[in-house]
Amino acid sequence: MASMINQVLTLILSPAHTALICALLLSGWLGVALTAILKAGHPATQAKTGGSYWEKEEKRIRSQAAQAGVDWGSKETKAIWILSIATASGLYMLTGNLMLFGVGWLLLLVLPRLVINSRKHTQRIEALTSLTDSLRQLLARLPDQGSLIRAMEMVIEGDSRGEKTHILRQVLEELRLGSNTRDAIGLWQKKVGLKKFDCVAETLIQANMDGWTSEALNALDKSVQGLEGDLKAVLIVAQKAASRRRQLFYTLAVSWSFPLILSMMNTGQENIFLYSLPGKILIFSYVAISLFVIVKGQEYLSLNVEEL
Repeated sequence: MASMINQVLTLILSPAHTALICALLLSGWLGVALTAILKAGHPATQAKTGGSYWEKEEKRIRSQAAQAGVDWGSKETKAIWILSIATASGLYMLTGNLMLFGVGWLLLLVLPRLVINSRKHTQRIEALTSLTDSLRQLLARLPDQGSLIRAMEMVIEGDSRGEKTHILRQVLEELRLGSNTRDAIGLWQKKVGLKKFDCVAETLIQANMDGWTSEALNALDKSVQGLEGDLKAVLIVAQKAASRRRQLFYTLAVSWSFPLILSMMNTGQENIFLYSLPGKILIFSYVAISLFVIVKGQEYLSLNVEEL
């Protein structure tokens, strides 16, 4: 009886059968995961399940994006999930290392936050650029027009695509609906969300009350110059951070050359990094640590937009 069991186990655990079992498990997992991802967010599915793991994760990512002020939809979440699973599957098919399939779960957690933070930084810098451009044009129009509303209209007319003045359009609409200047510019402050703009806003409100005198325009010009100086500093910092991120990626690429070199120096018949358990654990550790370094490097090297 014992010999029969040993024969069965030897047959089942043979390389060919082990590969087949792993392939079946992988195919089944992929089918279940992709089906759950594609159904996530569907009202009928949500009503039946009361919120699956994927539903809760999607809500968490959407909440994280909303807190960061980034537009985010379920399609973007599902695309990242499918990309993560496809990457993990590709790594497993190339190396045969089942542990690398766990990279998919790491990517599911890491990629959404990376993309959201990247968009957040980009949007904040674009908002600061658009704001300074709009204020500079507004300041140029005020002496001739003598009216804040008319100057805003001229600035908006010069932006045919509406890419840089969409917030200014909302402020102008508030003024046209009868809101006072302080409330309308307060809406502008809320939409922009930049600390340095508060000084410019107060100067605009005071100048509108006192009249667009040369002293008021000079004070407004100095406020806008301060904002422009911040923009230049931000762009310099962002450029330096991008250069340091490239250095980080180069360092990671060099670190990955060590297992490749050691693999070529192997004198045995098999690659220790592909076929031995310690080698598989080492490669998985390399991947996990690389993802950790990328995430932390993004946090440390990126501009802290909350301080703007």
